[in-house]
Amino acid sequence: HLKANVGRILCCSFKPMGQPQYTFSALEPKFKKADVYNDGDLALAIIEELEKYDIIVGWNSKAFDGKFINARSLRAGSRTKDKQYHVDGMWSWRAKAAAWSGLAAVQQFIASGGQEKTSIRWEQWMRAIGWDKTLREAAMAEIIDHCERDVIVLEEVYKLMVNANVVRSIRMDGGVL
Repeated sequence: HLKANVGRILCCSFKPMGQPQYTFSALEPKFKKADVYNDGDLALAIIEELEKYDIIVGWNSKAFDGKFINARSLRAGSRTKDKQYHVDGMWSWRAKAAAWSGLAAVQQFIASGGQEKTSIRWEQWMRAIGWDKTLREAAMAEIIDHCERDVIVLEEVYKLMVNANVVRSIRMDGGVL
């Protein structure tokens, strides 16, 4: 399992409901550091971006993403993310359905059509922090594309789960947040 001691943040994609997705990347000049282990500014920027929203929705985001981002921020001498409403779709799914709980598996099980979840070969994750600029930039472009597709798939699956009463809508009118 990837842990914050030996891993680093490469990017983080966001998608406000019904809005376009966007990504913070370690290769952006404001986040790129000479020391590849230093992702503190990126971790803090992600935390601050997440805190702009009233609610966040993720997939295994309570058990992994949130803790990983907090750990990388702490390692850099910064703070952890403030508490906020957080729906972890994977754990909501597991609480209601005896079926595989990976995002791709859930999407295939309950959704037809739409954006398809992608995968990344392991070597691409390593190339994204590698020495060769061409390989590094190509790998990061592939990873960003993967992450941006993921948040589109997540929104689609989240809406289906709300409509199927797997996740309760937080809005008083029953609409999807």
